[in-house]
Amino acid sequence: MKQYGKIKTALAAVLCSCCILGGTAVAADGPIELTGDVIEYDARTDMAKATGGVKVTRDGGVLTGAEATYNFKTQEVTVTGGVTAVKDDMNLKADKLFSTPNQEYVADGNVVAVKGENTLVGPQIRYNQATSDISMPNGGSATGPQADIKGDVLTGNLAIQQYHAVGNVYLNSKTNDVQSTSNEATYTGNGEEFVFTANGNVNIKSPSRNIVTNSDNAVYNSAENGKLVLTGNAVATQNNNIVRGNTLTVYMGDNVNIE
Repeated sequence: MKQYGKIKTALAAVLCSCCILGGTAVAADGPIELTGDVIEYDARTDMAKATGGVKVTRDGGVLTGAEATYNFKTQEVTVTGGVTAVKDDMNLKADKLFSTPNQEYVADGNVVAVKGENTLVGPQIRYNQATSDISMPNGGSATGPQADIKGDVLTGNLAIQQYHAVGNVYLNSKTNDVQSTSNEATYTGNGEEFVFTANGNVNIKSPSRNIVTNSDNAVYNSAENGKLVLTGNAVATQNNNIVRGNTLTVYMGDNVNIE
């Protein structure tokens, strides 16, 4: 192993242009640039380590941090220490980031990810840039211009604006003044219109309409005059009027009716 101190160097030019290392051809799908104050490269393992002012550039994305390791065989990179990642409209900050060659990222520690108008916050976020799928196995929140959703486990797809939350779920519609808590919920939004289903100890309220509901399950569709269908031990309260039943339908549009 050779160490090059206090140099800003691009390993891609040396290692990724189909050069031969130990009898193995090393080539990347695209140019890779790794820079740092101190860089070590092990030709036996095709592993590079950079410390101090680290910057990794690949496929139009830029990773920065205090320290990084890069595997030129697998194209896997790990960056630690004040990590930032920027590509297209995605901006991420974390304590640690692991990236695989198939555009999958695992961010750990105080993660804040911003993609377009959406913000994700949690202790760990898994993101697939190719599919726009996200997973937050240790809980977190997703905040957008129309709604917020939180849960102990959160998954979703940023492209179609769909999220699924499990455990201590909280959903807030900013555009239609509807808030919900439940054990599980799925939200799909399209502009100012959205649909959500909630299951398990569902509590829904709309302060501007003075409506509070409780049920085992609920389905809400903003496009159908704010149609809310409650099933299982359903109770709806508005202006001190109470309606109970196994199934209740509440229209929460401009003219609110309880059937």
